[in-house]
Amino acid sequence: MFTDVYRGKHMSDKSRSGRRNNTNPESTRREILQAALEVLAKDGPESLSVTEVARRAGVNRGTAYQHFPTREDLAHATASWVSERIYDEFYGDMVEQSELSKVYPPDVALARLCNFAMNNPELSRAWLFDVMSTQGVVTDRFWKKYVKELSQFAEGGYGRENIDVEVFAFISLSSALLWPIWVGAHAKGSKARAKMQKRFMDEMMRLTLFGSLTREHYPELVERYSGPVDAEDDAAPAA
Repeated sequence: MFTDVYRGKHMSDKSRSGRRNNTNPESTRREILQAALEVLAKDGPESLSVTEVARRAGVNRGTAYQHFPTREDLAHATASWVSERIYDEFYGDMVEQSELSKVYPPDVALARLCNFAMNNPELSRAWLFDVMSTQGVVTDRFWKKYVKELSQFAEGGYGRENIDVEVFAFISLSSALLWPIWVGAHAKGSKARAKMQKRFMDEMMRLTLFGSLTREHYPELVERYSGPVDAEDDAAPAA
């Protein structure tokens, strides 16, 4: 599905094999994990194998198996590495909110998220693939930090009452990380990419501020959804 999107971002197998002069075990491990990230982002978790990742990384299978004896070892290490990388890339240069004693401005936060996703398409897709296919999202450092920030925002009186923070976090984060895939398939050139990125940010901010329905036309819905959120209620709405 994502094979042709951002193809230029993927390092060719030839260029990878040509650069294999490194004998440092830690550097070799990072190269293997980077190759695993690319495989995960390109074809999903089912495509991960030690043999394929070794080929893409330009290392022999024996070396790869020394680092990751089984596919499960590779998958677990890749998931942990992706989680740490996306956290460091996104939050690495941000001052903790507790130090600032204020909530990050929503327009700045949205722009930061969108810019991050556009500049890190492989990392974003790899993270999405991982959290969608495992239980890792429960303990994922990036996800927990993102939800915590939204909770602080809501509890600080900056958002509407009765927000389901976890659901809102999923909607905003997944859409922002997936939008670059749509952009990559439809935009021709940097100007078109920038325009589509602005469209996404503008619409997300508009929806966040104003919603998409005219309240006066739907009094029953207003009454139904004005109460407190029950995060444990998984019942489907009546047909």
